[in-house]
Amino acid sequence: MSVEGYQVYLKNGDGAVRVVVSSAKQALAKANELAESGNEVQIKDLAGRIIDTATIVERAAHE
Repeated sequence: MSVEGYQVYLKNGDGAVRVVVSSAKQALAKANELAESGNEVQIKDLAGRIIDTATIVERAAHE
């Protein structure tokens, strides 16, 4: 069984926030929440590869 997960990453000044979630829908929701800070948010897979917005939106639509 393959485990799917995502890291939502926000760099803020000298620090960073990384939240691990289990679905694309959760990743989008958390990214939107963190983006309210005005800083850039990235979504990555568990291997650390950046996933572009269009891909994560498509994955969320199929969950």
